[in-house]
Amino acid sequence: MEPTYKIEIFEGPLDLLLSLIYKNKVDIMDIPISLIFDQYMEYLDQMRQMDMDIAGEFIVMASELMLIKSRMLLPRPEGEDPAEDPRTKLANALIEYKHAKEVAEELDELVHTYGGRLAKDTEEIPADDSFIAEHSVALLQRAMTRMLLNRGKEELLKQEAERIQPIIKRRIVPVGVKVIGVLKKVVRKKRCSFESLFDGCGSRSELIATFLAVLELLKVNRINVSEPDENEEIYISLNENYVKQQEETEQGSENFSDGD
Repeated sequence: MEPTYKIEIFEGPLDLLLSLIYKNKVDIMDIPISLIFDQYMEYLDQMRQMDMDIAGEFIVMASELMLIKSRMLLPRPEGEDPAEDPRTKLANALIEYKHAKEVAEELDELVHTYGGRLAKDTEEIPADDSFIAEHSVALLQRAMTRMLLNRGKEELLKQEAERIQPIIKRRIVPVGVKVIGVLKKVVRKKRCSFESLFDGCGSRSELIATFLAVLELLKVNRINVSEPDENEEIYISLNENYVKQQEETEQGSENFSDGD
């Protein structure tokens, strides 16, 4: 039986040269041309024995290696820089090829990892500022800032007591509860100051919930905000249209009951 040969398949002559350099553990910048050239030609000879078509680029590289080998063996012609190494051009080409091959391997790994994934574009949700069209945001901002500054002194007094306690559990106040509380207070007093809505709030969480409740009532047009007076105080009152709707609803219910 005729012996069979198994040889590696390389993408090009540079790929073959780089493999030979790795196998011989030599420096790219100091290639032993005689050794590498002999092994390169042995590879081409094996390809011929297996009746494989040898690409033209492999033949071109063989002639290039032969030229470099002869230039290193023969004396340098006059006028040529003696410091110039005939292997420099080949070494630079191998370094560039090595870098390109490493980058290609990294990209191939990224394709296998992320190639099957789909990215969804971000959706921009426009801000709904329709509920403050008839009210000044600056008024609410100044009123909230003023209320927090006034309460800042009380917070400083509480900090000493809070440092003694290792863990403080704060109660989370639902905004819906504060909506009902604010609306009841405004209905009872008809007109009240913005700061009075925060009386009895014992935590920052409760303050925030109360402020959000005010914004929610403004959104549904159940309350109005007045312009600040000489003391920079603003007042909250029921929306007249909302009061009329409530009265008409109650009157309609009474008429319906009388008709029955």
